[in-house]
Amino acid sequence: MLTQIRLYLLGGALLAFLALGGVALWYRGEAISAAAARDKAQAALATAVEANRQAAATIDAMTEQSRLDGRLAADLAAKNRQLADDLSDKDAQLDEMEKQNADLRKFLGQPVPPELGRLYAH
Repeated sequence: MLTQIRLYLLGGALLAFLALGGVALWYRGEAISAAAARDKAQAALATAVEANRQAAATIDAMTEQSRLDGRLAADLAAKNRQLADDLSDKDAQLDEMEKQNADLRKFLGQPVPPELGRLYAH
């Protein structure tokens, strides 16, 4: 009977040892899976960081282009105002000259030739 108890104890110890080995192998498998998931997540993070860096560079370039466009538009608007003012001044000068000079009034009163008129037909 003592031998039988020893066999049961030895079998129980062997079973416990095998169970412990199985649990250790299961934990090792989980650790390997976790390491693979970590590596995959790090690769995805690196890809996302690079995409964000490129997006930020694009945004910076577009912001700078927008600033440049704004400056150019402001310059064009200023030049347009200056040209309009100059044209208005020239028109006023021409009107004044026409009032004061009969020869000029006669010249400006002549009909415009058709070839020249086509340039101004919109």
